[in-house]
Amino acid sequence: MDWLEVSKSKDIEIVRAGVNQLDPNERDARGRTPIMLFVTNRMPLEGIKLLLERNVELEVVDKLGDTVLKKAVKFKQVEVIKLLLEYGVELKSPKGILATAWNAARMNNTIADLLLNTKGAIRLTLDSEEQRKVDNILYEESLDKMSNMIRKLSSPVLLHAVVDGYNWDDGPEPMIAAFENPACAEITLLDMYELMDGDYWLEQDEEELAKSSWKCPWRKLAEELTKKVNLLNNRI
Repeated sequence: MDWLEVSKSKDIEIVRAGVNQLDPNERDARGRTPIMLFVTNRMPLEGIKLLLERNVELEVVDKLGDTVLKKAVKFKQVEVIKLLLEYGVELKSPKGILATAWNAARMNNTIADLLLNTKGAIRLTLDSEEQRKVDNILYEESLDKMSNMIRKLSSPVLLHAVVDGYNWDDGPEPMIAAFENPACAEITLLDMYELMDGDYWLEQDEEELAKSSWKCPWRKLAEELTKKVNLLNNRI
């Protein structure tokens, strides 16, 4: 009997025998622990509970860089995520918000919102009134009016939704307004940098930038985003 065999079994007595006989924190060639194998092979919740009762290590990182919580997110196992939270699984990462399970869950708002206690996380699910406000901003044809509406936002949640839904081909002005809004969260700033392809603008030749007035605001926004994110990271 080994953990791979046990993890693929749906017979609770085989699982119980494995949990009682084998090392609960053993690691395989890929760095995976038994609890990771249970999640990967979709062990029923009862079997996972049996293993968790053995005080297994929950913060181990395998060779893919995954923790057991990230595995549960990857395989969309909502009840397992809730169970892991009950057992005190760590939500933050020493590498910052982008390395957390919450960030890995962001394509699924329901799962991401289970992990809202992650430091720096933003609620992604909007209620109908919040969605209406975001849509009103995003569908505004005047960039000046849109920018003014963004400046008046006081909710990090709504700012984040506006930034993620914005059509960046329309120009930088509304996103400059979002950047300057004090309610703008760190993860929103990080998203802005990625969505605008900040690396591209920072790599642009100074002489080429000087020849084109429309490029300069993009470059400046990329520079200011970098400064602010670095400042926030230094405060952590």
